[in-house]
Amino acid sequence: MTTPAAADPGRPLAAWERRRLRAIERGLRAGARARLAACLSLDALTLVLLAAGIFWALPWLFAACVAGNLAVCLHLGRR
Repeated sequence: MTTPAAADPGRPLAAWERRRLRAIERGLRAGARARLAACLSLDALTLVLLAAGIFWALPWLFAACVAGNLAVCLHLGRR
């Protein structure tokens, strides 16, 4: 029996990759409740704009893409 490709862990992470992932994890666990509230509200806004773009008008879909990019930047942004 062969191992599925999804179970393959790939190559080991380089030192700089481990440091970067640890920094992202620390930023997510840092306990900044105000940041969490901002992230969640921007996520909710993105979902609302996405639904409006799908069911109402196409320009709202573009606004959802912009808001989604901002949400990702806010989630992963450095302090």
